[in-house]
Amino acid sequence: MSFYIAGTGSALPKKIVSNDDLGKVVETNDEWVRTRTGIRNRRVLTDETLTELSADAARKALEDAGVAPSAVDLVICATMRGDTITPSQACLTAAELGITAPCFDVNAACSAVLYSFGIIDAFVATGKASTVLLLSCEAMSKQIDWTDRGTCVLFGDGAAAMVLKKGKGLLAHEMVGAPNGKTIFTPSYEGKSIFSTREARKVALNMDGKETYKFAVTVMGEQIEAVLQKAGLGICDIDYVLPHQANIRIIEAARKRFDIPEHKVLTNIASYGNMSATSIPVLLDENARAGTFKKGDKLLFVAFGAGMTAAAAIITWNK
Repeated sequence: MSFYIAGTGSALPKKIVSNDDLGKVVETNDEWVRTRTGIRNRRVLTDETLTELSADAARKALEDAGVAPSAVDLVICATMRGDTITPSQACLTAAELGITAPCFDVNAACSAVLYSFGIIDAFVATGKASTVLLLSCEAMSKQIDWTDRGTCVLFGDGAAAMVLKKGKGLLAHEMVGAPNGKTIFTPSYEGKSIFSTREARKVALNMDGKETYKFAVTVMGEQIEAVLQKAGLGICDIDYVLPHQANIRIIEAARKRFDIPEHKVLTNIASYGNMSATSIPVLLDENARAGTFKKGDKLLFVAFGAGMTAAAAIITWNK
């Protein structure tokens, strides 16, 4: 017995930035961005904080699950960087909610929520947790170079949450690593001691687009195959696929490889761009609230990210 998804929630910045808006900042236009990525708009933080957004998303998820904050016995936040380096974003959000459970962050870039599934599975299996609040929030607008049209058009900000409870839901889980610090990386701000001889680097995301695409197309297929095999299922047994929202071409490549009907592959990349780890849980919450899923549906999640990392999971929808 592992966990099932008892509740979901999400919260997005109010500011919408279109491709045409970005065309006023860098040399790009709507047609160029849309045809290459599938992105039309993204949400960007203005006066909001990640703590405010993640707390809002968490309250919605707790209400959806019918769970009081006092019943949560573990808080994990999937994020590349929260409002502060320390305390963790999980701690900052838990404090807003009055939760006193153990809290920590997971940084596996865009794969972090699915990596967290593996951690939660272990906590539940060993009896160390039975009600978990899984958060995800990303402020990608603070981590990119707004003069680099190759990256600034891709990303957006947002927050989401899930309440995961002990029970039957998780059918299979896979995660892998292909350690590589060059394909996608963001230098850290280390400060400058009086003894340092290292040259400071600009704190902005760097990405080799071609290498990222090749890795993504290959590993997404491998993870789908692996998790299906572990669950003893075929792709025809899956009701919906919720892939990481990085690029519509990557998603389409995976869909065509497995001959998945178009209506079964859910996307929201056109509206939000790539929100890193937050993409999948926002996609999940939107479809849950829209009534897309029915009880017993099998959902396949798959993601890849910097690291390089990748993961997949199949969960039965029990709401």
